[in-house]
Amino acid sequence: MGALLTRAVERLDGDAAGRLGRITVEILGPVLRSEPVTVVAGVERPGRKIALREATLAQAGPDGRPRDVARARAWWVRERDTAAAVHRPGPVLRLPEPTAPSLFEASVPSSWRTGFIGSMQWRVVTPIGPGDTPAVAWSRMGVDLVEGEAISDAQRAVATADTANGIGARLDTRDWSFVNTELTVHLFDRPDAEWIGVEAESAIGPHGIGTGSALLHGERGPFGRVTQCLLVEPVS
Repeated sequence: MGALLTRAVERLDGDAAGRLGRITVEILGPVLRSEPVTVVAGVERPGRKIALREATLAQAGPDGRPRDVARARAWWVRERDTAAAVHRPGPVLRLPEPTAPSLFEASVPSSWRTGFIGSMQWRVVTPIGPGDTPAVAWSRMGVDLVEGEAISDAQRAVATADTANGIGARLDTRDWSFVNTELTVHLFDRPDAEWIGVEAESAIGPHGIGTGSALLHGERGPFGRVTQCLLVEPVS
């Protein structure tokens, strides 16, 4: 969902020297696998240095009527040479060896083994689930986002960022649900390889609200941050 909206805002006419600095995806409803989706995008605030772009994902609902299921707003930022001022908010994390355990060797819900998450390749560094330290896992896209089309750096990053809520879960999925209502991704650099590391954590408050957060890692070190608002509920 987030990657498709990212693709839409990237394909708008504009300054070719710019790139995505931040995108926020608001989730308005469930996406049905059985129905096609349409994406419409436009420029809300044009500009030479920064521009605000938007995109909407729509799909027919159970009653057959069209409905918006997700909406994104993204800041498009003009690029400049700032190599002399580079600072990354964390050390370089190394990609695990191919023998590292897969996500699907952990105690994860069966729904994670299919669909979008199930299509990705995984190498897990730390245990996934209850714990007191950030969880780390690396993943690579297993299928094309759009058949026959090369995926962009930003699309790959946002697609991977969508998994942060699950990677950084602090709760046992047999007892708790923790659905994210949105996804916000800030990118201060491009991913520099197909494998992307997610160093994720969750904070849970006493009134049913949580926050998922993560650093996105590449071969040079962190290149982006992720935040998600979580609706936390006991499984009845």
